[in-house]
Parts: sequence; C-alpha cells; structure tokens
Amino acid sequence: MVTIHDTTDLKTAHLPSGENDLSRRYLRMLEAWVPVGIEFFADWPDRPGCGHFFGGCHWYGNETNAPAEAFALASVSPEYDEQAVGVSRSDLREMAIKGLRYLCFTHDTGPEDCVRPVTGLGCPENCSTKWGERGRGFFRESQCGSGIASMARICLLLRDHIDEETWMMVARIHEDYALRFGDMPPKSGVYVDTQMEENAWTSMGLTSCFLFLSRHKNASDWEALTHRWMYSTCAAPQDAKDHGPVGDATARDLAFKTFTALPDYWAENHGMVYPNYTGSGVRSLMSVGSHYKLWGRDLPPELFWNRKRVYENLKFLTDGGGYAQAVQGMDWPYLSTVGTETSHAIAAVFFNDAAAAALHRRGLRYGELRMEGNNGRLFDPDLAMKAHGQQDPLIMRETNIRSVAHLYLFHRLFGSGPDPISEAELEDRLAGVRTFPHAGFVHHRHKNGQTSFAWRNAIMALPLTKEGIYTIAPCSDTYLGVPVVQNRPDSHRLQKVTVTEYGHSFAAALVMDRCQETLRQQVLFASLPDGRVLSFERFVALEDLTLESLDQGLLRITNETFPLLAPNCRGVRTLYHPDGATDYRGWHGDAESDDIVDALGQPVWLNIDNRLGIRFTGTGQAVYHNRHYYKPYRAIADDLTLARQQQPKSLKPGDEAGRLTALLTPEQSHDETAATGFHALSGAKNSAALAADGYLAAANFEADRRACAFSLSRPEKLPIYAGATVEAAGNTLRCTLTLNGQTACLLGAVRTLRVEGDIRVDAVPDGATYVTNIGAGDARVEIASGEGAGATERIAPGETRGIPGF
Repeated sequence: MVTIHDTTDLKTAHLPSGENDLSRRYLRMLEAWVPVGIEFFADWPDRPGCGHFFGGCHWYGNETNAPAEAFALASVSPEYDEQAVGVSRSDLREMAIKGLRYLCFTHDTGPEDCVRPVTGLGCPENCSTKWGERGRGFFRESQCGSGIASMARICLLLRDHIDEETWMMVARIHEDYALRFGDMPPKSGVYVDTQMEENAWTSMGLTSCFLFLSRHKNASDWEALTHRWMYSTCAAPQDAKDHGPVGDATARDLAFKTFTALPDYWAENHGMVYPNYTGSGVRSLMSVGSHYKLWGRDLPPELFWNRKRVYENLKFLTDGGGYAQAVQGMDWPYLSTVGTETSHAIAAVFFNDAAAAALHRRGLRYGELRMEGNNGRLFDPDLAMKAHGQQDPLIMRETNIRSVAHLYLFHRLFGSGPDPISEAELEDRLAGVRTFPHAGFVHHRHKNGQTSFAWRNAIMALPLTKEGIYTIAPCSDTYLGVPVVQNRPDSHRLQKVTVTEYGHSFAAALVMDRCQETLRQQVLFASLPDGRVLSFERFVALEDLTLESLDQGLLRITNETFPLLAPNCRGVRTLYHPDGATDYRGWHGDAESDDIVDALGQPVWLNIDNRLGIRFTGTGQAVYHNRHYYKPYRAIADDLTLARQQQPKSLKPGDEAGRLTALLTPEQSHDETAATGFHALSGAKNSAALAADGYLAAANFEADRRACAFSLSRPEKLPIYAGATVEAAGNTLRCTLTLNGQTACLLGAVRTLRVEGDIRVDAVPDGATYVTNIGAGDARVEIASGEGAGATERIAPGETRGIPGF
C-alpha cells in the first residue's frame, strides 16, 4: 500500500511567475469559458467536498478532470481577471478540488459504494459505474492515463489547498495505474488501427506515476520503462535499422519490433490515414513535456523521437482554417473549435519553426472567433444539446476546453517560440506536391487551396478551397465513385497506381478492381498548378453483373453557422446553375423528413457559393441533398452528387457502368464557371484525355506502353504540348502522345497557333517545335501565344519549319 512517503516531496509547481503573449491569449479563452463550466457544475452529495461537471458520467472521468484542471490553471494565473469573469480565484479553486475529490471517490480505488450518478449527459453505459475501467482491457484501462495525470497537476498546482486525504487518494490512483502498466512493454500497431495514441496516453499516465510517486521503490524502474513508451509512440519500421544513439540506447534497440507509424510517418486509425491520430504522437511532446517541466525535470530524448518527422506531414496538409486535410475522410466531428493548432504550437516552440508559429496563430485565431461567436462556449448551445455524435451528445465536447488549458500551461512553461512568418511567405514555402506511397495518397498545396487523391483505405479525392474544410467537408468516399453490385460486396483490389509529379502539379492514373473484382475502376486525376482539377472516372464490368447503384462526384458542403466566420459559414449555401441559383439553409432537424433532396438533372456546370466551380458530364443525374437530420452528427453539411444512378441495370463484360468527367476550379465565381472551357477528348479504348485552358491531361489504362491518339473539334487556337504531336486537318484536332502502361501525364501548352490550312506540329519535350504542312495548299501559321508570339509564316505543302525560327 502506498504511503505519503512514496509521494513527491515537491512543495510547489515549477511555474514561471508571469504570462507571455500566447499564454495570455489562452488565459482569456479560459476566462470566457468559466461561466460555461459553472453552469454545468453540481455538488455530489455522496461524500463531503465533492462535485462534478457535465453530469459526472463521461468516458474516463474526462467530463470532470478537464474543467477542473482548466479552473485550477486559471486560478493560479497572476493575470486572472476576477472582476471581468465575475468568479473569484477561491471559487475556481474550490470547484477544481471538489471535482478532484469526486474523481478520487468514484475511481476503481475508491469506496465500493461510490459510483457515478444514475443519469448524466454522456453515454448511458458510464452511469452508475466507477471509472478506471478495471477489467475492461488495455485500450480502456490505459486511456485513463491522461486524466490521472491531470489530477496530479491539479494537486501540484493547488498543493497548499490539498488535504492529506485527497492527496493520498490521488496517490493510490497512481499506484493502481503503475501496477497495471508499470511492467508492460509498449504496444505495436501500424495498419488499420495505430497504437500511436495508446502509447502516447500510456506514457503520459506512467510519467505521472513516477513523478507523483517519485519516492516509491519502483519509481526508477517505471521511469526507465516509460522512456520506451515515449519512444514507441512515434516508431516507424525503418527505426529497426537505425543504430544511432537515443539516450542511453540506440534507436534500433528501443524499436525492436514495436512500430506505430507508417514508413512515411503517417498513422492510420479506424481504417484510414487520420491526421488527428497522427497528431497524437506530436501532442504527447506537449502533454508529457509539460508534466516534466512542472516537476522541474529535463525532457528525455526518447520523447522527441520522430516527432519532427511526423509534424512535417501535418504542417504541409494544414488548410486555411487550421485543420490538417483528412485525405481519407473522418468519422468524428469535422470542425473542432479548439486544439487543432496544438501540433503547430509544439513545433514552433520545440523545433523553432516559424512556419509552424504562423499556422499556430491561424488556428488560434479561428478558435478565438468561434468561442467569441458562441459567447464563450465551444459550440452553439442549442446545437450542442440537439446534435449527437457517434458516442455522446455534442455538449460533451465542451470538455475540449482541456486543449485550451493544456496550451495555456504549455506556453506559460515554455514561452511563445519564434515570431511567425507572414501568411504569404508561409503559403509560398509550403506550396508543392508531395506523394506518400505507404499512406497511399498524393497531396498538392497551391495558391487556391489544397487537393489530394487517395487510393488506400478510402478511394477518394478532396478538392479544398482556401478556406479548407470550412467549405468542403472531409467525408470518406468524397468525389470518386461508390458502386453497389448485387451480391458482390465492395472490395479494393489495386491493379496499379502511378503518380507523375511536376513540381507544382501532378497527374495520377488508377486502375482498381471493385466489388469482388467484378467491376474495374479507371481514374485519371490531374491537379493543375493553380489548383484546378481535371478528372475522369469510368467503371467497366468484368463479368455479368447487376449494378444496383453508382454515385460519382460526391462533395460534402459545410453549411454551419459560425457568426464571426461569415460570409463563409453564414448558415446558407448558394448553388448556382444554368437556370439561376438556389439557397440551401443549414440547420439541425429532428427527422429525415426535414431533409430536402433536389434532382438537378444533367447541367453542364454548377458552382458552390462562388467558391468552387464545376464543369462536368456524367452518366447519372446530379442531386443536391440539403441535410438537416444527422445520425451521427459530424457537421451541418449538405451533399452534392454530380452523377447518381439509382436504377438497377444488367451489364456484360466490357459494358460501361458509368463515367464522370469534370473540371473543378476552386475560388471561382459562378459567372466564370459558366464561361469556362472544358473538353473531354475521344480516344482509343482504355484511355482518357481532358483539356482546359492550355492544359492536357491524359491516361493510358492498358498494361503496355502505346501511342494514344485523342481528338476533338478543331479550336480557333491550336494548343501545342511538349512531348506530343498535334494534327489539325479539316474540322478535327488530333493529339498523339506515347504513354507507358497505366500511367498519366499532364502537359501544359508551350504555345498556341492560329492556322489556316492543315498542319502537323511535333513538339519535343524541351519545347522545340516543328510545323509540317500536311495539306494540299499553303498553310498560314501565326504564333498566338508563347515564345515568338506575333510571328507569322506561310509554309508550303510538305515543308517543315521550326518554331520560333520563322
């Protein structure tokens, strides 16, 4: 049994005396939230001096430990403004301690009769039970580590006000956690469900154990083991071949066979590459690091292992709203109010990263505006009580105030980090294309937003505008087709994917067999330098089958009301179309009958709110689903499907099940969309080509290398593409290029020509261009754009001339 002599002899927390610019901003957010916490605080009569928040029945005690720690931190700030908040330091401290004592009594180590209330705001299964999760398995039991550490921090922050009974109850909780995990090695898990988050929270819990019980006979053993948990939080397979030193060991020795990250430093959870769970490894640097610092200890090198490598991924994918792009979708609420900036705050301070500092300020500012727009709450109060996520009512996510509290503590302990670079420099520095073959996606950051294309876990593409997921939500199965074949459940059998990078653009070709290999999916997806997307998708039957339905071109459109983020999140979206415009309002209803579903037919263009222009042709009908009923809630959002087929049809091998060709243009007005040119070229079987404003994207879906010829009606100006042959004869333009098997290319026009007559133009990859007159009479050729613009020449039949050497 633990005794008081096993606990820390530290009398006060190692907390700097003053605030800084960032800790002060987070303090103001805590102050704004205090009335919310008080509203949901209640005394608990079963034991003296106890109380809980939000009904006292959430997972792992988080409903109470998060607000209690927030109150404790606010109460010890030298700049806490009692007059402005209307709540004294002593009242905050009293509620924090009552929450602490409630958690102690209702933990597994507390008296048997002390259980949580019969009813609460959270998941009903937590009511009338203890927390601590004894006997529930590693996942649930270990997850209590973060809350236990929170209790330790409250004790140390309020040391002079914590009685011995409370102190020792907290000590017993720590001993209980250490006895469960103090001799357990870290877990390994990479695919489908990473162990990154589990190793992070276990290292947090064990860190608190050896610091709070610093005089315990096993403290040094617990600490040594915890260093392995810290290291293994962000361990990748290649670490097993790294003989470099890490602390007193080598990376290879610490890794052994325990890995949590993919080789390209992403983590996947719930069957998808998931930025939030990837970020858990980076966030552990803050949570564990702050605990060390509060106890006056230096941070161990194991805590830093691979954190910077992991962070770099998150940095490149962070959108205009401060969220890392969920390239394979999300199954939690999309738009957290606070905390998404945490990884950037950590990188700014620990890696001296000025770009991270800029992203941190971006996310922080959005969080401040969201809270201000909700009068201090994290969520609109009416929505919070009505909406229900996959586990709990949205109101329970008010406990995310822990993120504000932890960031306040982090910046108070470690300072503000470097000055941020400007937004313009940030975007210039982060622009470009990056391919992650193990995670299974390619990402393009451009001046008008971000674009991603994924071929693992969720086969999808996500075209984001400058405002990111505040405009287009990260729904799994976004944009690429979702087929349903009778008696053939969906499956993903990759035949081949190739990505060709061009520095600030890319072209991808995907050949995937779906639905138990009965249906072949062929995709050409090209992201242009300015963020426009040229896309082609076709499904072809591989055997006799019945296609029950096929949706292509799904875009989930965020339609939330965030008062201070207008005009974007103003609670209405305007869909522009050839017949005018339709407003769709966003609100949370009570039943599916509240939804509005509009069949749009087959318009040649649509525009979402003057934010995303779409030129397209598809096999099915376009549908706008103005959702109001959400089960579960992830965001107030509508669904636009560009091509929906709902009537079953029988197909034979080689029959086409459906296709969608499109040009997507972020940050485009509806007038511009209506006037935009877009062409789908005709070509040989198992090939595709699309053209728009000086660019040609093409794909060869056959297995072998071949010359692919594509044609369209002859335009007024002939585009000339380096590496291609262009023939203009009569009213037809024919473009021929050689493509390797199952690859794609994106070509930009090196120049355009005005031509009278019939010609062939050969442009070699370096741009040198040769014009041959293939007609019966003279051809007049003018360089309309590009090098040599304005030059004109007549070319005799059969003659070849070089450009620009007219």
